[in-house]
Formats: sequence, C-alpha cells, structure tokens
Amino acid sequence: MEISESTKAVFFVSRIFGLAPYVVKRTTKGQIVDYKRNLVLVIYSLCIVFCLAALTYKGIFFDINSKKPIRFVIRMKTATSKVVTTLDVSVVVSACICGIFCGIFGLSFVRELNQRLNEADDMLSMYFAAGEKETKKRKGFTMLTVVGVIITGALALDIWVWYRIAEKIKKENQDSGANVLGYCPFYALYYILMMFHVLFAQSALGLNRRFHRLNLTLYHVFPEFHKTPIIEITSVSSANNALDMLENIMEPRNGLVSVSHGYKRTSIPQNRIIEDLAYIHASLSTGVVLVSNTFGVALLAVLGSCLLHLVATSYFLMVELVGDKDAVFSWIQALWLFIHIFRFLLTVEPCHITNVESRRTMTIVCNLMRICKDPLTKERLENFWRQLVDNNSVFTACGLCTIDRHIITSYCGAIATYLVILIQFKEADDKPTSLTHRSVRLIP
Repeated sequence: MEISESTKAVFFVSRIFGLAPYVVKRTTKGQIVDYKRNLVLVIYSLCIVFCLAALTYKGIFFDINSKKPIRFVIRMKTATSKVVTTLDVSVVVSACICGIFCGIFGLSFVRELNQRLNEADDMLSMYFAAGEKETKKRKGFTMLTVVGVIITGALALDIWVWYRIAEKIKKENQDSGANVLGYCPFYALYYILMMFHVLFAQSALGLNRRFHRLNLTLYHVFPEFHKTPIIEITSVSSANNALDMLENIMEPRNGLVSVSHGYKRTSIPQNRIIEDLAYIHASLSTGVVLVSNTFGVALLAVLGSCLLHLVATSYFLMVELVGDKDAVFSWIQALWLFIHIFRFLLTVEPCHITNVESRRTMTIVCNLMRICKDPLTKERLENFWRQLVDNNSVFTACGLCTIDRHIITSYCGAIATYLVILIQFKEADDKPTSLTHRSVRLIP
C-alpha cells in the first residue's frame, strides 16, 4: 500500500478498520522516513476481525435455533439455499481475515514499495513541476466517500427489508427483530471488506499515475514527436489526456527540452533522460509485483468472494422473480448484485488501466526509435525497448490468475455455469415436495 502525505486519508481510515497496523516515523520536518508495525494496532486488528467473525456465526446460529428464523425461512427453504447462504457469509469472513493478515505480515513489501515510489517521484520531479498532491488527496477522499455512501446505503436498506420481513412473521411474545440484529457484526465486516478494496485500488492507481507521468515525459523528450503519426496499441482515458497535452509542446532550443503545463525546462541530455526513465519503469514494474505480494492471499479471497456472491445473489434473485415475487426483496437482491459487481470492478479496473499504461510505454519507445537520429540516444532507446519486451510484471492473485479485464469474461462463464448447476439442484430439492403433495391428494 502507498503511504504518503497525499494518501494519508485512506491510510488512517484503513488503520481504523485494522488493515494497516503501522505507525509512521517522521523527521523533524515532518517527512515520512519509515513505517513500523505497532503491537497495539496488531492486537486491535486481530481482536476486531475475530470478534466480528465470532459474533457473525453466533448471530447465524441464533437465527437457526430460534422458533421463527428470519433469513433461514426466506433464503433457506431448500438444502441448496442453506449451503449457498452459509458460504455467502463464510467467504466474507475469510476475505476480511486474509486482509488483516496481509496488513500484518506485508510490512517488508510496503516499505520497499514506498521506497520505490518516493524514488520515482524524486526522479520525475526533475521533469515535472509538483502539483499532484492536492489532486491525489481529492481523489482519495472521493473514493472513500463514494464507497462509504454506497455500502452504507445498501446495508441500511438491507436491514430495513429484513425488519419488514421480521414484522410479517413474528408471533406474540417473540421479538423477531433480535434475529435481524444478530447479523449486525456481519454487516460491520462489509466495511472492512470494502475498505480493503479501496486500499488496493489506491495502491494500483498510485502506480498508474507514475506510469502516466513517465509516458508524458517520453512524449516531451522529443518535441518533434507530435508531428509524426502515432501507432497506438491500446488506449485508455488517461492516454487521451496525454495526447491533448502534446499540442502545447514548444519548439526545442539549443538542445534543451522545453515543455509546458507543469513540465520543467531542463538541460539534461536526451540519452540521460531515457536512461533515467528506463530505470524508473523497471522500478515501478517491480512495484506492481510488490503490490501483488502484499495483497496476494487477500486478493485471492476477495476474487473468490466476488464470484460466490455474484452466483449466490443472481441465484436468489432468479428464485425470487419466479417464486414469491416479493418486489422489495427482489429489488434488494438486485442492489446487492450491483454492489458485488461494483467491488469486483473496483479490484479489476485499477489493475487493468495500470497494466495498459505500463504497456503503452513500449508503443511510445517504438515511435521514438523510428524518429530518433542521434546514435547514442537511439542506443538507449533500443536498450529500453528490450527491457520492456522482457517485462512481464502484471497484477496477480498469488500468481494463480492475472487481474485485468480478461478475468471478467472468465467470471461471466463461471457464473452462468454455476447458476445452471444451482437451478438443477433446486429442481431436485423441489421434486420430493411436489410428489408428497400429489400423494396427499390421492388419499381420499
């Protein structure tokens, strides 16, 4: 995870939820120099996640053993539904526990990642004027606010729906609302889970911003570059912004590289700039591996939870639409389906655009090699190109799967397959009931 002045809001909020049990060591001038694990914060993280997990299962068993269970009457009418719902709850618990442990044991990766990010910022600052901190702070606050509002609204609506169902089925001298309150620890775990998504997305986007700045520097190393046709392999929204800024490049004078809109004029030779940028790119590519190592096990659990939740929510939505047809319950299932899609994309999309921005460097270098005339600079570009060809750094979950948009198609196929299987099991569960009804009718 990235820990800096511009991302401290996300860091402190994640520490509240137990995902970052670190303290920051600063100099007398307030500059961050080191990160250390704090024993009190570690104990706090373990206590909060295991207490919430224990209370979650206690609430489930309380609901099962009550005379009129709430969720188990609505969602667990069949054996298939019982298995799906139990896994639905367990996968959230396991993902949160993995996220906590990744924060506790990932300190060495966090240190090295932040060292590389700071080094990249220092080197890029020779070509860029500082001015990103406020933008990064606003983006961090925006991400936290959007995710917080969405998950709070969804949980509040879900609690209201279950209270509505509890009021319908409650008997005299029985408080069915207590069954709903038993699931509050489970709802609290969702905040830890969503905060993990934000923490990972912020780390991936931090690498994306630096790859983007590196690519813009490459554009401006050769001011005549914008006069040549550019062959794009891939394009993202950030790439379009880069092309717009090319229109403002100034003409070179006396071998100097002149840029505007936040870019500095420097007398550093072009071949030295290419060499520095090649080093930065290699360092950031290693940062991609470090992020994957930091969050590896938790990423695997989160991706698994997304798959299971998408299957389970789609299944219950289909059952409700063809069964009782409760409009409110159907809408809440549709809302949860949107939430799970949102958090799945919150994991996949930052990885994808970072991978695209990293690969886009190769396109720029190839075009620069085509127009470069200086032999020494061209040699540096060729070395940079060979480095990019050999670079295979991508975001992975414990090396088992690559995290980019290609995984979306795999998920769609898996969801469709498991839905067909669940529907077949549901029909098998319903057959004994229908046969019993028929035999009862035949008895005079």
